[in-house]
Amino acid sequence: MTDSKGVCIWFTGRSGAGKSTITRALLPLLDESQRTVSVLDVVPLLKKRWCERTSEGKLLRKAFVASEIVKHGGVAICVTVSARSETRRAARQIIGAERFLEVLVEAPPEVARARKSRRKRKPSLLKRTRHTLRRYANLLPFRSQKGYDDATTPALEIDTMELTAQEGARAIYKLLQERGFIDTGAIPAVPQDLPADGAAALVSSPLRDQ
Repeated sequence: MTDSKGVCIWFTGRSGAGKSTITRALLPLLDESQRTVSVLDVVPLLKKRWCERTSEGKLLRKAFVASEIVKHGGVAICVTVSARSETRRAARQIIGAERFLEVLVEAPPEVARARKSRRKRKPSLLKRTRHTLRRYANLLPFRSQKGYDDATTPALEIDTMELTAQEGARAIYKLLQERGFIDTGAIPAVPQDLPADGAAALVSSPLRDQ
């Protein structure tokens, strides 16, 4: 068993690409492998503070929590956009390059926007106001627009237009086997009916909470 070998799966990609859906498909597989799993998706305690202009501080705090989970032999799944490549490099350094698996999840912008619009959770008034102001500011001729920085060294790329969430989860599981983070063997079946979409805060595998 390699249970003492912690690892962080750092999901990155545009909002609505399908990162949380793949995470929900991956969790049953990791339960079968008897690993301690913690999911850091939307975590209120680690949210962006009022004084922060960007999400970098929030992401680095998430990386620190993940590094502690990894240090104690757990599997940390960080579901992030992390659009800036320098922030992803900093997270890799905090966690440790040998324990950091960057997984890029991709979908066309119009598909990602449609998926976001179907979500049940509604952004706060402040967030909606900021988004509207940012959209108008981007129309200014002297305004430089920042998009998503392409991943420079992803361990795995998943195109959700080509792979289902279950297939993406199996690809990640196979990568974990190849890197020695879980035992090799047959990949367990992924449930076809995934839980409804929702923000996961800090989810620990029930197998380890007894």
